[in-house]
Amino acid sequence: MLLKEKILDVFFKNASLINKNKEELEMHWDESLQLLNPEQKEILLLQYKYFMPKTTKELILFLYFLFSGCFYLLILYNKKKYFEFGLKTNLLENALLKKNMFEWKKIQIFAIYPYKSEAIILEIFAKEFFPLIRRFILNDAQILYSNSYDYLENTIHFVEKRSKPYLQKNIPVTLSHFKFENLENYIYYLRNLGIYNFVLDLENFIHSKLKKRDLLVILSYNSFLVMSIGAKKEQIYERFKSVYIEIYNLVLDYHFYIETLYTVNDSVREVFFKLKI
Repeated sequence: MLLKEKILDVFFKNASLINKNKEELEMHWDESLQLLNPEQKEILLLQYKYFMPKTTKELILFLYFLFSGCFYLLILYNKKKYFEFGLKTNLLENALLKKNMFEWKKIQIFAIYPYKSEAIILEIFAKEFFPLIRRFILNDAQILYSNSYDYLENTIHFVEKRSKPYLQKNIPVTLSHFKFENLENYIYYLRNLGIYNFVLDLENFIHSKLKKRDLLVILSYNSFLVMSIGAKKEQIYERFKSVYIEIYNLVLDYHFYIETLYTVNDSVREVFFKLKI
């Protein structure tokens, strides 16, 4: 097998959604390409022909761009350009194209793609492309200048793994997020040991309100996630709607967000976004 074929074989094995929908994506891309004016078409095709990736990461990003059927792709991290390729096509000249912006924390993706492919591209970006970019960025010393622990991605993987057996049996899993507000000034005076004891007391308080099958995950000193097996959003709301939290004679302000997973096809990543995590 030639090197190019080996690379594509590995890519499609890891990009399962693109592999599954590649014929439809290619059909919509080709249809949209025909509506480009000759000059734009030539510019775009020459970009493909002479593209020379400098790194493996750049090659993988290009392959996602190419096989998802995008005409333009710009990835920003913390408002700085991470990757750009393609042609900023004038949408007024091509009725088959659509422009969109996707955002997750500090990552933004600006894309132009065939509007007929939108449902597929939304799924690809949410389930495959965003996680891939996050892994790239969080291991890129030139961007981060320090080592980072991606607690969010690890928590998503943990929730997916833990909830899957129940969702396969049609048992719902509800995720609740306690997001505490205005703790910074108070925490500032506690120092390390005080912060540890404060978080421990807060954890114990929330634990006292949980059922036996609930699981509590501490995301940070002011952010706590609860997994409730076999419960729906409405039930959790009734359980916690009147909870009054007081630690060290301090009444805590917090927001409480609830979302329920019903099937293995429900995206934990999208639910985290709704939970303001």
